[in-house]
Parts: sequence; C-alpha cells; structure tokens
Amino acid sequence: MAIEDFFDHRCSIYHAQQESTSPGYGLPGSPKFKYPKQPDLEEVPCHFGVRSASIQIAQQQPQNDMDSDIKLTLPAGTDIRLNDKIVSSETGLEYTAGQPRNIRGHHMMVKIYRTAQQRPL
Repeated sequence: MAIEDFFDHRCSIYHAQQESTSPGYGLPGSPKFKYPKQPDLEEVPCHFGVRSASIQIAQQQPQNDMDSDIKLTLPAGTDIRLNDKIVSSETGLEYTAGQPRNIRGHHMMVKIYRTAQQRPL
C-alpha cells in the first residue's frame, strides 16, 4: 500500500498574511494577521486523524467553546506553515495549523486545532 492511498480527504490551505496599521500620532503599527479570501492551495490530498479523546468543551459566556487537536497528514513538500488556516473540503470545518513536521522526507504531519472561533495560536 502506497502513502498516496492513505490520503483519503481533501483540504484547502490559507497562509496567514501579516499587515500593520498605524493608529496615527506617529505611533508604530501593531501587526495583525488575516487570511486571504482565496486559498493558497486547493484540493490538497490529506488525511484527518481524528481521535475523540482529544476534544474538550469549556463552558464560556455567551457560548460553550469546543477545543480539539487533530493530526493532519499531507504529502511531502506541501507548503504548510504555522498558523495557516486549513478548511476540510468534505465538512467545511476550519482548523488552525500548529508547527509542521517533515517525517523523513516521506510525508508532512501537523497538529491542527479546531476552536469555535478561529484565532492564531
């Protein structure tokens, strides 16, 4: 069985872009991060390794927050970076990427985080 057979899901990857806006009065701008409207990489073959033991729900106001961390496996050489937004093509759910790891040049593995409101880690 080849590693390509393992990639049974598809996802889109959005790279975080930094912009700096000055509040005026000669003050330096603070960096803000945003994601583009169009994905940088579309329909990337991947595999979402979901384990139910990694989901936590915290009671917050005005709504409960669901936090979970999932392993995402990608083909070797995929351009994925820390704090990228990952969108599953099947479910439309959004995730935030942790630090990607190259596994012996064979494939990429990154821990992704699902939160009720997407935010940089």
